[in-house]
Order: sequence, then C-alpha cells, then structure tokens
Amino acid sequence: MAPMISLSLLLFQNGLPDLPVVLIEPHRNHGGIWRIKFSYETDQPLSMSAEQASSLATDLHQIGENELADEIDDAVRSATRYSSM
Repeated sequence: MAPMISLSLLLFQNGLPDLPVVLIEPHRNHGGIWRIKFSYETDQPLSMSAEQASSLATDLHQIGENELADEIDDAVRSATRYSSM
C-alpha cells in the first residue's frame, strides 16, 4: 500500500497554501470558463480548473479530509451546472 500523503503536501502539489479556507466556490474567469476559487482570510484567492479540483477532492477523501473534499465537490457540481446553462 502506498504511504499516506499529508494534507499540506497535497495542497502544495495543487498550488494551494496550507491555510484555513474561508470559502470554496465556483468562479467564472475572464474567458468565461468556470473554475473553482479558494478564498483565504490572510492570502489572495486562488483558483483551479474544475477537473483539477475534482481530482484534489478525490485525493482528499482518500486521506480522510472529507469536509474539505465535500466543499470542493459541491463547488465543482455547481460550476458544472453553471457551465451547462
């Protein structure tokens, strides 16, 4: 079995800081593409593609970070719904 990856390493690999996330939400960029935005109290918001966010959520579920993973899953579902409208 593969060793468990830490939350901070998983966030780092996805370009996110290991800081408390205030809000995770769908966000449309200037090109009209729906992305997932991560907002922080002490840092600039960051965003990633819905595909990357979905993959991150899967990895988070695997290490037991279900609350964060569920928030990301919800935002991805919303972004997918909005992009189909």
